[in-house]
Amino acid sequence: MQPTPPTPPPPEASRNNSVEKLRPQDILSVAQRLPTTAQVFAQINRILDDPNTSLDDVAEMVRLEPVLAFRVLQLANGAFYGFRTACSDLNEAITRLGFREVNRLVGLIAAQHLCANFMSVYGISGELFWSDSLCSALACEWLTQRHATYGDVRTAYTAGLLRSVGKVALHRILVDRPMLWRSYLDSGEGRPLLEWEAESFGVSNTEAAGTIMTNWKLPAGLVYAVRNYCMPQDDEPLPHLLRIGSAVASQLGGALPGETIYWSNLDESMRVLEVDGELIQACAREVEAMFDRVKSAVGGK
Repeated sequence: MQPTPPTPPPPEASRNNSVEKLRPQDILSVAQRLPTTAQVFAQINRILDDPNTSLDDVAEMVRLEPVLAFRVLQLANGAFYGFRTACSDLNEAITRLGFREVNRLVGLIAAQHLCANFMSVYGISGELFWSDSLCSALACEWLTQRHATYGDVRTAYTAGLLRSVGKVALHRILVDRPMLWRSYLDSGEGRPLLEWEAESFGVSNTEAAGTIMTNWKLPAGLVYAVRNYCMPQDDEPLPHLLRIGSAVASQLGGALPGETIYWSNLDESMRVLEVDGELIQACAREVEAMFDRVKSAVGGK
């Protein structure tokens, strides 16, 4: 009797379909390896929610990351803030800047460090990531200052800066598995980004961001907004605010791959926030000017 020939292997599946679905443990593991500046930014946001927090507490937190402490002192002494005399140490710089400005400054430095290189999974350069994050944050901040529907300026700014942290985490996981995936630009076929991520990896970047931010013990309302801002399901204002802020950033710097569909119709978000197209365009003009000033001050990317 002739031996039974081996069964031929099935045709090679697409690389996206062969990826083992990512688990929360995968995301939390890579979150521990994100730049320390981002984690310090999250910690500063958390302690600023405590009314008993002092400027010394914030200074101690900034000192946890020497590179961050150096950059804060360097930028505080730059022309952007225009102090008449130079700050001699970090405590003095933080005292001059105040809580809100220190938070903004640490946040923009953290966003620079989060993505320094090209994210091949998404086709996003480090420069585009930073400019989109900062413009989203500035737009959320500006809209909050100009409209009373949502009044927490610091949280709005933080939401804008961290909205894409999940993309960074997913990219870092997948670059260690280079034979198991294809990029969005190669395989997304213009589909909505969250749909492509869920099918390809079993988790979206907004879900990953929520997992990371929960681990960082950030406020539940902030986590909820970042999880849901692409397709808000209720009238909670922060997700809608972040959606419009992201749309403004997209208008100024170009939409991140796969996200255009989420900003194509903002009517519902405009209704919830009680804003109109004229105000959004005013926001875009102001954010563009602010971004140019900030980029000049910090040296861009």
